[in-house]
Amino acid sequence: MPKVSRTFAINIGQLEGDIYKTVLLGYLLFRIADTFEDTMYQDEQEKIADLRDFSAIFRGNKGLPHRLKLYESLKLRWRESSYEKDLIENGHIVLRCYFDIPDTHRRIIDPLIVKTSEGMAGFQKRKLQSKSKIFQLRDIKELEDYCYCVAGIVGVMLTRLFCQRKGIGERRSELENFQIPFGIALQLINIIKDYRKDIARGWCYIPLTITERYQIEINRIDTLSIKQRQGIIKSMIPLIVTYLDSTLSYIKLLPLGERSIRMFCIIPFILGYRTLRKIVQMEGDKITREEVAFILDKSTTYAQSNSSLEEDYLGIRGSYADYFDLPE
Repeated sequence: MPKVSRTFAINIGQLEGDIYKTVLLGYLLFRIADTFEDTMYQDEQEKIADLRDFSAIFRGNKGLPHRLKLYESLKLRWRESSYEKDLIENGHIVLRCYFDIPDTHRRIIDPLIVKTSEGMAGFQKRKLQSKSKIFQLRDIKELEDYCYCVAGIVGVMLTRLFCQRKGIGERRSELENFQIPFGIALQLINIIKDYRKDIARGWCYIPLTITERYQIEINRIDTLSIKQRQGIIKSMIPLIVTYLDSTLSYIKLLPLGERSIRMFCIIPFILGYRTLRKIVQMEGDKITREEVAFILDKSTTYAQSNSSLEEDYLGIRGSYADYFDLPE
């Protein structure tokens, strides 16, 4: 887990018991789908086939032997040297462990893996049909649709799993109002952090409505002026903040007694909004080891106090407003 996502390795490590095992395995399965989508070693047609073959493993109530047989052909469809490829080639181990978690948990995850894989395949199909070297999303609605299928669905999985706990289940209807924004907020931060890398591999998640506003040519992304870079951030900030605000509301609904689950949610939330401050202030996008240690220490306090977490978040949220006239 630390090799494919250091950030999520930290917060998943806060969980305990069956929830820990299930979230760990669920994340790794979602990560396998992400790797099929992101690889630069296959074209769109091949990625569509991979994602649909992967989704078939989780469609219907298949037993372990059937799933392992279906997965076998996916392991060596391309070769590279990376931790992500190692995960795919050892995905059969993840599937075996997946059958050690409660059946009720698998019934939650299975249809969501199908949904995210099919959603990713749908975007790959659109790029294929466009015949564009760089496929760009049209507007904010398309951006939100994409973020939902790759990240918002994870919020749905987490809420359904957390609600297996009685104290959390009593607040299910309220939590469901905010479960999707949690994943989308973090995905949007990654998008404005990595849009140059994404364009290099043929994808532009910064919508056309934004790049046109600032006369940005996506095939010349390395020559952007400071004003154009700020324009991208300025256009994205209000949307991201809306989702971050909903994330705070989600965390505040989690009972204070559910410390491990609150820690799991609080750590990426803080990492996200503090990373966003660096991006807004154009101070890079990396959180240092010292800052991570500070965040982990603060998270322990915030797990016991919603008001302390809210105070820290709103203080940093205010710095976004200072730069880009964000409405209060």
